[in-house]
Amino acid sequence: MAEKNNEEQSKIDNSKQEKLKEKVASQNMEDEVKQTEPAQLREQLSNKNSDYVYRLQKELEAQGSMSEEDAVKHVDGLLSDLVIAQRHGQPASTFYGMSPKLKAADMLKPKVKTAADIPFWQYATDSALLYVALFVGLFGVIALFTPNSKNNSQMGILTLVIVGAGMGIFMTKYNDWVLPAGGKNKKIPWSKLIIGMCAIVLILFILIYLLSIPALHVINPVLPGFADIIIAALTYGARWLFRRHYQIIGSVFNPASRNK
Repeated sequence: MAEKNNEEQSKIDNSKQEKLKEKVASQNMEDEVKQTEPAQLREQLSNKNSDYVYRLQKELEAQGSMSEEDAVKHVDGLLSDLVIAQRHGQPASTFYGMSPKLKAADMLKPKVKTAADIPFWQYATDSALLYVALFVGLFGVIALFTPNSKNNSQMGILTLVIVGAGMGIFMTKYNDWVLPAGGKNKKIPWSKLIIGMCAIVLILFILIYLLSIPALHVINPVLPGFADIIIAALTYGARWLFRRHYQIIGSVFNPASRNK
């Protein structure tokens, strides 16, 4: 009985090893194909796939109003995937599930930008500009309605900018921690969240304290309310231009899904 169990276990182990070898061999093959020059890949295409590639290039020229050279460059990026699929028994028409005409139209269709395409620094900059505009604008309104108040005496323009930018960057990182990404739900990392909040608060307090030193008032003046409001409006305008230039989707208050 024991010998029979050992024999069955040995067969299972051998089967697993064979599958592992096949997987490694397949991966090595794919890596080799991806490093092969396009001209060599074209030589490896079957007659059926060569015809598909030829007709695809012609469709790109016709639909995209591009030169033959540009069409060839567009198709070169597909060759490694085509050769790999071909070795697995899939012709191009089956691999793409569409004719060369439809594939060309799909390639020429402009890609819809998603939140996953936007790097962190762009979101952080957008959020920093928004928070700076809000902080400076808020204190400007307060200063207009309370011209004789000393509540704003320690809040110079540089302090407001640093506090606003710091909060904007932190809230962007907070959204990055908490929101689902890559199609998977994230558990809220409370340890990171608490440490991050403590760190940002500590840094901001240190900066506020340093900037409140009388000797630094020359670079951190307390501006009149109308000046703060003008700076806030200019900052918000800069944010609008920044979002338009980089096509930012969502915001720190309405974050877009980062799913790819």
